Amino acid sequence: MHPLIDPFIRICLLRQGPQDLPPSRPLLYLALGLYALSGAVLALAYQPIIQSVALGLSDTLLLTVMTGSLLYVQQRQARFVQTLTALAGTGFLLGVTALVPTWWWTLAHAGGAEANLPALLLLAIVVWSLFVVGHILRHALSAPLIVGLLLAVVFYWLALTVQDGLFPLPE
Repeated sequence: MHPLIDPFIRICLLRQGPQDLPPSRPLLYLALGLYALSGAVLALAYQPIIQSVALGLSDTLLLTVMTGSLLYVQQRQARFVQTLTALAGTGFLLGVTALVPTWWWTLAHAGGAEANLPALLLLAIVVWSLFVVGHILRHALSAPLIVGLLLAVVFYWLALTVQDGLFPLPE
């Protein structure tokens, strides 16, 4: 595997944590850019291009604000770069993983066909992403996994609420 992607794969497999990433701002910016791009490409399955780009950018901004706020409240600001890099990098990998089932579901649904398998795959990816985010947050906060998982659910719920408010699905 590529040395740049390897640590993110290991984090997705819950074998490493954000502390294993270098505290590198260029790596953070690359991860954030890729995260925004994957979010925009995923959104293209159900939104026009302008809204898709805006959705990818707003989701990236929201992830940054939520992560920074959480670490600030917990007085762990020194962990911000590595934590956000881990969240964005793994979010990109999981987003890429979700591309095929997302488009498959969208095309099957639009054609009136059964879309059970892609929906099940998407559900599995969402559940796995909650575990990955929970794993990252527990390391960032030095907390038990259950705390990380609860925070991951809150992050996910907030992201969906903001996205739905700013970019409602077209009829």
